[in-house]
Amino acid sequence: MHPSVGDFDTVDDDGARTSTFTRRTARALTMCGLAVLVAAPLWLLLTGNTSFPGSSDEGAPPMTLWQAMLPPLVGIVLTRVLPLGLAETDPLSRSPRALVFRQMWVLLVAALAFPIVIAVLPTGISRGLWYAILKVLLFLVVPLVAFRLLRRGQPHSAAVVVRVPRLRWLAPLPAVLAWFYLSRVSSLAPPPYPAAALPDPVTLAVVSLVTLLTAGVLEEIFYRGFLQTRLESLLGRWPAITVASLLFAAMHLPTHLHSGSVVTGLATVLVYQGLFGVFCGYLWSRYRNIWIVIAVHIVVNLAYVDLLLGWLGR
Repeated sequence: MHPSVGDFDTVDDDGARTSTFTRRTARALTMCGLAVLVAAPLWLLLTGNTSFPGSSDEGAPPMTLWQAMLPPLVGIVLTRVLPLGLAETDPLSRSPRALVFRQMWVLLVAALAFPIVIAVLPTGISRGLWYAILKVLLFLVVPLVAFRLLRRGQPHSAAVVVRVPRLRWLAPLPAVLAWFYLSRVSSLAPPPYPAAALPDPVTLAVVSLVTLLTAGVLEEIFYRGFLQTRLESLLGRWPAITVASLLFAAMHLPTHLHSGSVVTGLATVLVYQGLFGVFCGYLWSRYRNIWIVIAVHIVVNLAYVDLLLGWLGR
């Protein structure tokens, strides 16, 4: 079972105070994070901004507030109820708490540094190849180097769980298929990216491959596999999902805040990327199948999915 915050209680006064502080921190993080996620759609409703682009790409079709929110919300509900009685797991339960704590701080700094660096760089540098290189450095190279240096001779543990029992392959399928149907196939699905706005086939293939690796794969490994897992091990499931989802949303701010109200732009990112992050985070926490989460993220970013659905007559 996943250790609860109370599992870190000790018999001395210092341990008791630490555990109480941890519980209060976890509760405060969850409440504040959920308040922000609830406030975002309310703001959009009150200001009438219920239609917005889901992508930072030029020519991206708009989506409505309900198109952005309903698929991940349905996925979250189905993830909770199917199957009943699925045990929680903590992949880091045998790792020293002090080591997990230090790793967590390295990851938090990397997660905060990425949008800040992108925001201050000139637009020509902060997009395209340099964007991908910076992501690889901060989301993969820095964590792996830090994990190795911080271990200091302690037993090796996998950075991300990749071996998945059969049950954890089958169990997430209802939630994922429902999300896919609502977000990509049903009448609720937003319009596909216009084929006329896509680049030539060679450029599209190269861009799609880079996006698949740096967004679909790398972002899920970093935000869910690396960061959320360590936050969960220290603070519990929902504080970890909340914090990782908000940082995931923050990553998109430099490229998704367009001209106009900053508050409205922030709200749209929280509604779309933030809620999507909660769905992916809950999938990872409940099933510990990083491949399913990566597949979900790839579907969102890969232009070929829309092209295939169009060819099938969606």
